[in-house]
Amino acid sequence: MRFLLIVLLVAGVYAPAPAQSKQLTGKAVKIIDGDTFDLLVGTTTFRVRLQGIDCPEKKQPYSAQATAALGRWCGTGPLVVRYSSKDRSGRILGDVYTRSGTWVNLELVKQGMAWHFKKYSSDRQLAAAEQDARKRSVGLWQQRNPVAPWLWRKGVR
Repeated sequence: MRFLLIVLLVAGVYAPAPAQSKQLTGKAVKIIDGDTFDLLVGTTTFRVRLQGIDCPEKKQPYSAQATAALGRWCGTGPLVVRYSSKDRSGRILGDVYTRSGTWVNLELVKQGMAWHFKKYSSDRQLAAAEQDARKRSVGLWQQRNPVAPWLWRKGVR
């Protein structure tokens, strides 16, 4: 039996079930930065990190604008967060939706307030939205040489 399982894994026939998707509905009570906020569900607060995107770091150009943009989206009413995992800091990595179903992660990229975080996401909508925002020179793409947040964190200025 063990041999058969190994053969199936190598052949790609057997694949583990995808991670169980979970959902939280609540109210944003604190905006941390452009891609992180605190969500109040009942009496419990969860720290949520928008998955698939990366916004400018504090003290980086467009950080304040990205934080304000997330605040505007979070202020539209109840939010739905769909997630299947947490990051190494314990934050929920989620896709965030407004009451009307707008995908906030995507909207931030469309507005030029975030990069598509290709290292952790292969989402085609996010990739296309970033390319479109670059072409239109909106948000952070108005800068001559915008520095990606993952490079900024490494000290590239």
